Amino acid sequence: MEALGQRLETQGIQADIVIAGGAWMALVLGSRQVTKDIDAYIAPPSEPVRRAAKWVAENLGLPSDWLNDGIKGFFYGTVPHELFLSYGGLRLYAVAPDYMLALKVLAVRDVDCPDVQALVRHLQIGSLSLVLEIVEQYIPSELLTAKHQYFAESCLEGS
Repeated sequence: MEALGQRLETQGIQADIVIAGGAWMALVLGSRQVTKDIDAYIAPPSEPVRRAAKWVAENLGLPSDWLNDGIKGFFYGTVPHELFLSYGGLRLYAVAPDYMLALKVLAVRDVDCPDVQALVRHLQIGSLSLVLEIVEQYIPSELLTAKHQYFAESCLEGS
């Protein structure tokens, strides 16, 4: 991210990115060591950031999709976030921990259970009903099924 911020700064660009996913878990919560990419919402105009990210990938030997904005399809309503870091021409924001929990439960992926457990510990949540209340606060109800409840329940049982 530092290289991206420096590249943007040399081009006279100030960009804003909101991170989530595995990068959030590693950078903000510190609950894991690595992530294969950075899931982020790139604030418009995104094209200068994409060009700078491509340059960074080529010059640092990173995969071309190291900065992935697919998460934007899972952002609903007003996404609570706060400034996390600044690097040159880049302001890096992080979603709020409770929003990250909602996203992880929404994903319903077994690989996300450790992240759900880490977030539950961080937020000091002691019950499934509180987890579901947080999820329902941020995710449209028509997207939630019994599968989401069962997933959250299985993650809590394993913690």
